[in-house]
Amino acid sequence: MRGRDIVRVGLLLPFGLRPQEAAALYSAAELALFDHGGPNTLRIPRDAGANEATAAAAARALVADGADIIVGPVLREGVVGAASAARRDNIPVIGFSSDRSVGGDGVYLLSFQLEDEIARLASFAASRNIRSLALLAPSNEYGRRVDIALRAEAARQGIAVVQVQLYNRTDAEASAAATALAQALRTTPPQAILIAESGAPLRSIGTALVSAGVDRSAVRFLGTSAWAGDAQREPSLAGGWYVAADPAARADFERRFQTTFGREPTRLSSLGYDAVALASRLTQARGARALTRLAIENPEGFAGSDGIFRFTSAGAVQRGLAVIEVGQNSVSVLDAAPRRFPGAGS
Repeated sequence: MRGRDIVRVGLLLPFGLRPQEAAALYSAAELALFDHGGPNTLRIPRDAGANEATAAAAARALVADGADIIVGPVLREGVVGAASAARRDNIPVIGFSSDRSVGGDGVYLLSFQLEDEIARLASFAASRNIRSLALLAPSNEYGRRVDIALRAEAARQGIAVVQVQLYNRTDAEASAAATALAQALRTTPPQAILIAESGAPLRSIGTALVSAGVDRSAVRFLGTSAWAGDAQREPSLAGGWYVAADPAARADFERRFQTTFGREPTRLSSLGYDAVALASRLTQARGARALTRLAIENPEGFAGSDGIFRFTSAGAVQRGLAVIEVGQNSVSVLDAAPRRFPGAGS
């Protein structure tokens, strides 16, 4: 590559802490270069380590290696560490943390933002004349963020949040919380119940709500993208709605990943693909000089492996999300993800 105008993409991934996730993200980055990269694009992988300090040290090493953009890390603390090293040299970072507070000033978070999911779900529910709902969520950071986002968005949409039930995240306590909620709402049931769960606790909650007398024909069950892959396996959730990335785009990415590497991608693999694909597309004509905030924050957005996305000046990602309806052993798109962002040109 001597004499070429090289674009150096630093990959700051959890090779030691989460080797399976790191390997999947690295493979996705490789696939992105197969699809979009030119002969002048160079990957430089480094281990992000387990905390802010190790990520900062790894990011400084990437800066010394001449990285023009840093992709990763996955964890919040890692993004904070990488940002401290990269900002001094005005090197953009595309991290995968879902904590919006660590973005901005050249740091972008290509993740699945819970707040956007809640906004999409509440807006759609309001359009279907749902005016009251209750919340079941684990008593952890995820559940508390759902609670805060739901209250704010429900107020904007004219929806009353009539009850919030938090619980320690075990199957037994999730089931008990669902039973308690159903009993408390027996006389005046809400029009919907948002269940911010996945896996076995989600299935336990669905079963417990129905067993406790919740009428599924009168009360709609709602969910976040955490439902994906689990909801259709629980009969009690049939008829429920949840938000998710564009399923058609995701299916295409998963098929290409499986064909190329002979294994299924992880949930975060598409983020690695989209970050490297974005860097490759932007630098095709002008090289690393094109990696400006103006270009990365293009309001038109980009077509990605999970549908359209764009970055705000605060570093948060905005996505085009679909509303999915759960059937018996199947799901279907109830309200498709948008193909373009509102106000993003003609």
